[in-house]
Amino acid sequence: MVRRVPARVGMQVATIPRTTFLRDVWTYRAGDHVSFIGPTGSGKTHLANPLLAQSVSEEIPGFVLVMKRRDETVSRFLREHDNWRRSVTYPIPPSPRRKPRGWVIWPHHTTDPDADDIRHAALFHNLLRDRYVKGDSIIFADEVQGLVEEMGLKRDLIRLWSRGRSEGAGLWAATQRPYMAPQHMYSQAEHLFLAFTPDRRDQERFAEIGGVDPELIVEVVKALPRFHWLYIRRSDRVMAVVGP
Repeated sequence: MVRRVPARVGMQVATIPRTTFLRDVWTYRAGDHVSFIGPTGSGKTHLANPLLAQSVSEEIPGFVLVMKRRDETVSRFLREHDNWRRSVTYPIPPSPRRKPRGWVIWPHHTTDPDADDIRHAALFHNLLRDRYVKGDSIIFADEVQGLVEEMGLKRDLIRLWSRGRSEGAGLWAATQRPYMAPQHMYSQAEHLFLAFTPDRRDQERFAEIGGVDPELIVEVVKALPRFHWLYIRRSDRVMAVVGP
């Protein structure tokens, strides 16, 4: 079902259904970093959510950072997974309810976006720093570009990418603009999911993944249909196309 690399350019890469991938291929260990790289509408969150739900546990809780005022995909995720909760603050206040598998950190918004950015940046900074110290968790940053450019949290993200693995703190990061994402998003991820992109600047960044043939990656990515993803697991050089 999956192809091991390095491989010669032109080699076929197997396509497998998403349900089969989740059942037979996907494995996650505490501290693994995961990167989802694709333009708007490619289905990043729809791919990431089932992977996240399957990977968290009592020992490895999840924390999803939400920057948007409204996000129907996140709202649906909360409705469909009763072992996840929303919190508008971090640290999360004590609760008598059963401890969930994960938390969606979704702060309130006001009518002042500038003030919101300052307040949310402080909240997310505290979470990123705290989870690095405590380890054994998954932090899903769905808006890497916003966290870096708008909130100035690049240093916190790089700390997790470069040193979080040994602490068991895995950073799951998604971006719409591959050529603007920090290099660590490519070089430090154990698992990468790449969607179709026609932008040459984006394609050139794939050379920073390491351990795989960038020409093969570009060849496969350029031919991907919508809602298909090229999956790369770097430790054992596995490659496959994940279908809808």
